[in-house]
Amino acid sequence: MATQTDLANRVLQKLRVLGAGQTAAPEDIAVAKQKLRAAHVSFRKDERVRWQIGQLPEEAEEPYVMMAAFLAANDFGKQADPTWVQFAEREINAIVRTPKGGEPVKVEYF
Repeated sequence: MATQTDLANRVLQKLRVLGAGQTAAPEDIAVAKQKLRAAHVSFRKDERVRWQIGQLPEEAEEPYVMMAAFLAANDFGKQADPTWVQFAEREINAIVRTPKGGEPVKVEYF
């Protein structure tokens, strides 16, 4: 499981603010972490996700990175790509709809 700092670094790499092997400035990490929290609030506000920000399932990491990158783009003078939000929303929706191993699948009869 990636830490928030790991994810913040991935956000900065997605925005091409940070290159491979480079170390991010603490201020940049703080902005990226704030945008990760904002993405989390967005996903939680309609109760789609119930996990805590520090307990992201591995499959949710990339959608969080994409959403946070979209939200952070302007802060770093980068162009925000709307397809990042579409990807993030689609992936989060798929994650919450997919039953985990061993969990019963709910069936509705009409």
